Amino acid sequence: MYKNPFSKTVIGDDEPLCNQKELLSALLLEAYSGNNNVLLAPRRAGKTSLAMRLARDYRAAGGLATIADLNSVPSADAAADRIATAIYAALSVSDKIFKMLSGLVTAFTPVFTMNPDSSFSVSAMPSGKAKTGLERLVSVVDSLDKISSHSKTPLLVILDEFQDVALLNGSDQIEAALRSTIQHHKASYLFIGSRRKLLRDMFESPQRAFYRGATMRELPLISPSEFSAHLIALANLSGSVWSPAIADAIVDIAESHTYSVTAIAHALYELTMLNSPTELDLNKAITTAVARESSLFTSIYSSLNPPARNLIEALAEEPTKHPMANSYIANHRLSSHATVRKSLTALAEGDHITKSSDETIVLTDPLFKRWLNTKWNSRQLISNVTLT
Repeated sequence: MYKNPFSKTVIGDDEPLCNQKELLSALLLEAYSGNNNVLLAPRRAGKTSLAMRLARDYRAAGGLATIADLNSVPSADAAADRIATAIYAALSVSDKIFKMLSGLVTAFTPVFTMNPDSSFSVSAMPSGKAKTGLERLVSVVDSLDKISSHSKTPLLVILDEFQDVALLNGSDQIEAALRSTIQHHKASYLFIGSRRKLLRDMFESPQRAFYRGATMRELPLISPSEFSAHLIALANLSGSVWSPAIADAIVDIAESHTYSVTAIAHALYELTMLNSPTELDLNKAITTAVARESSLFTSIYSSLNPPARNLIEALAEEPTKHPMANSYIANHRLSSHATVRKSLTALAEGDHITKSSDETIVLTDPLFKRWLNTKWNSRQLISNVTLT
């Protein structure tokens, strides 16, 4: 049995992480200093893996770190529960630390459950001391500062998909309550999100509670040369020899998008194992990688209204700087300028599109673009890759 070295999930603590050394160092320094940051990145660009590595390195240096996932959180109550559970999980690294600090989370009590493998998992149960979801959320966030005050280094708090808080009922009140609670904390906060427009608005709009509440940072793309070298090294560790041409082609096709690169590499290793892959193998792997995402892409496509579907199809086929030009609208049979403008806003808020360095509007996910371009017979099929 061989282990596929190209993991499509969050990179484990012991797995090699490609690059981002400068960003990791900067975020570690910010955490030590008790400063707050926002990390913006497209979907599946590797931000959660980076956050997990940041938390690992921070703990290795003697600090405490907790990560709470707020993706699609339905209510303030649920957000409080997720953060409390994340706190208990972070404190569980040591019985001594847990006994000393878990009591500071007054809105919840920990619940331990034995797993089938005899390990334990911890969750949170409301204590009854806070009556509403908002009160519980404010209380559990306030406990983060108490925990940090009892620690030798500031507590690092990572809130993943934080922008989903802005989609809750009463979000203005929730944001205001969180900001007033957080702003004087000794803890360091890292707010992460993949819906970049929503998250950016939370911290850059003067009308929002978190206005200028953290330093904005973009997760940079990994340089093609470093990404290619990383793929070759991972393949070598598993006993396979990949040529630079194969690795370069994967990175180029996937446009250095972390998940897309990994998905193609994963499919290619699965297809060839210890054999050196060929051009034909790579083309098969690309087709496989796109097909495996079909369910997700169908769900995304179905969630869009018809005008937004028409526009994203057009942008997949022909990226442009001027989607509202009369010629572009006519060539792609789009509707009115007003409808295109509205669809652009919706696609940007969903983080389905972005602007490249030269201001061209492109899809954020290269595999999604390929899926759209192969969905109908009228569209161009995936062209074969020729190695150079």
